[in-house]
Parts: sequence; structure tokens; C-alpha cells
Amino acid sequence: MEIKLICYAVLQEIISDEPISLKIPEECTAMMVIELLSQNYPQAEPILKSTRLAHRDRYIEKSSLVIDGEEYCLIPPVSGG
Repeated sequence: MEIKLICYAVLQEIISDEPISLKIPEECTAMMVIELLSQNYPQAEPILKSTRLAHRDRYIEKSSLVIDGEEYCLIPPVSGG
């Protein structure tokens, strides 16, 4: 299986400012995607720990299964004033 990931904010600088493809195992959850990315991009691990996955403009739960061939967004925590 494979999904496309779009990084936002600081993750664009650390991982990629272009969409990336990620091979995932069958029955992969959003949390497993984050864990795979942490292994592939250890420098991003501190931010990935609090990053959310979004699909079609909605955040998905960590336990949600991701769908083969779909596009997901990596949304890191934001702060501001």
C-alpha cells in the first residue's frame, strides 16, 4: 500500500515542501504513519509526536485506518498570538 503525504509548516522544512509517497503496511493506522515517518525522518520525531493527520479537510483519529492511494496532510502543532 502507498499514500501521499503533504507536509505543512515546519515539517515542510524538515521533511519536504513537495508531496511525498509513503509505503505503508496493510491495516495501517494514522499513528503507524507517524511512527513510520519518525523512523524515516528522525530529525522530525519531536514535532511528529504532536502532529495530526488530516484527510479531506478533517483531522482523523490516531486509531483510524488510512486508505491506500489517498492523500493525507501532516499538520504540526501551531502557536501564535
